[in-house]
Parts: sequence; structure tokens; C-alpha cells
Amino acid sequence: MSTTITISNRVAHHLNALSFGHPDNANQKLRILLEAEYRRRLARYNLTNRQLSQKYNTSFEEFERQQVTKQRGYTWEVESDAMEWEQAVDGITTVQRQLAGLSDEGAVDDN
Repeated sequence: MSTTITISNRVAHHLNALSFGHPDNANQKLRILLEAEYRRRLARYNLTNRQLSQKYNTSFEEFERQQVTKQRGYTWEVESDAMEWEQAVDGITTVQRQLAGLSDEGAVDDN
């Protein structure tokens, strides 16, 4: 499927100024930018997951199963950590799916 989008001349100029190992067209450049953004988000989510795993000395699944928020009296800190951790774990899954979809899209577009 192909979709036509309109971008401003200024954005087109900046897009054309990016070299990325010399991709020839805007579609390739946009795919590279999307992949970079997904990888940046994945790194942030993985960092959060790793930090909270170390802080609580467990995985998120175990943290939830053991009801650590309840054990610690539903304090602001543990509730906040639980929400941030859940967002990170969900984010990892989502971004991995997005990256896979982008790779699949690239394989179709490149043929």
C-alpha cells in the first residue's frame, strides 16, 4: 500500500540534507528515522526496566505476583514505580512489535 503525504519545503530540505549512508529517497530516510526513534524508546524502556528490577531485586512479573505495592503499604514511591515499570514493560513489547512491523514493511517496499 502506498500513501501520499505532503510536507513543507522546509521539512523536505532538512530530510534531503540527511545522508544516512546515502539512501536515495525520502521513504528510506523516513524509515531510518522511525527506526532510530523506536530504538531510542526501546533503550529508555529497557533502562527503566533494568533500574527497577535492580531496585526491587526482582522482575516486574514477580513484583506484581508478590503484590509488592500492597506489602509496602501502597506508598507513593512504590505505586509510582509500579506504574512506571508497567509502562516500560508494555512499551518494550509495543516497540519491539513496531520495529518488527517496520522491518516487514521495509522488506515489502524494497522488493
